[in-house]
Amino acid sequence: MNNIHFDYSNGHVNSLINIMLYKLPIPKSPEIFENLICDLINASYKTTSFNLFGRRGQNQNGIDIISNEFKTIVQCKLRSINLNNRKTKITFIKEVLEDVNSILKNSQLPERIIIATTIENDTLVQDYLQSISFLNNLSIIFEFWSWSKISSEIFLFPNILAKYYPFRNDNIEIGRLEVLNKRIYRKSKQNELLYEFQNLKNKNHLPIFDFSFINNTENTILLNSIDCFCTHQAVVRAGSPAKPAGILKPTKKFIIDLKFNESLSSDFEKFTLEMKDPIYINPKSPFRIQLQNKKPIINFLKIYFTFNFNLATIKTPELYFNSFTTFSGKIITDI
Repeated sequence: MNNIHFDYSNGHVNSLINIMLYKLPIPKSPEIFENLICDLINASYKTTSFNLFGRRGQNQNGIDIISNEFKTIVQCKLRSINLNNRKTKITFIKEVLEDVNSILKNSQLPERIIIATTIENDTLVQDYLQSISFLNNLSIIFEFWSWSKISSEIFLFPNILAKYYPFRNDNIEIGRLEVLNKRIYRKSKQNELLYEFQNLKNKNHLPIFDFSFINNTENTILLNSIDCFCTHQAVVRAGSPAKPAGILKPTKKFIIDLKFNESLSSDFEKFTLEMKDPIYINPKSPFRIQLQNKKPIINFLKIYFTFNFNLATIKTPELYFNSFTTFSGKIITDI
């Protein structure tokens, strides 16, 4: 069979960085990652037929895990790459294709090949994987397991979760992070931490920050305060600012008033929401907090929050509004 090749010279590159519900830390070594995937796929398929193939240093012909029963081969790739960099992304794709070619030349053709990796979903990577069978007239199904998918699947199996992540029993975790109204604050296809303002009439333009947490500890914890940090981004912009117009439906939530420095300083402005009475969270329980800003966010802002519990302080990822490049030089006429 001929080797598989693709032309990488043209085409758009879109990357997607996900924040999934209770996303877990990435394993620290390839060996741990391979064992985790082997346990996970056995549990998912309700079998014990998936086994590690060989060991590091041996010629594995592109195979890390194999099941003859399900005619499935798994290739595990513990990687940390910049998905916004086309060169590193192409290097990763070429590495995957080398392994696929090795599997096709040296093994009985499987029905399914799974690429399990610690990078996130990416349209370029996924499109090329799905094109392999079509362009080469193969009956093989290719699956791309991103870390978001793997992390979410692990939570379906408490025994695997306890085996590889025992430290979670003593922690408070941030889970889902969303910005609502989703029509107004549309999540970027290139970066899931970026939200783009859409000026729609008769819609609520006030952003709602929606957080889910889980208390993994055996203790009742208290939320005492929330710190809101905001800074203005330095981005070239042309034209008049958008003029929000909408109807705010009253809901029961905390109201905040984000401040930002008009001088484009890199320092964050801080707004603290003190609880008149601490919020009590029961042991081993999830809980959800919503924060609604008093004004629409039509500027180029970077925002994050810290939740101050009696046992720990949880910092959220930084969220970007209307631009995630600090100094892009790009002239933006419409947001």
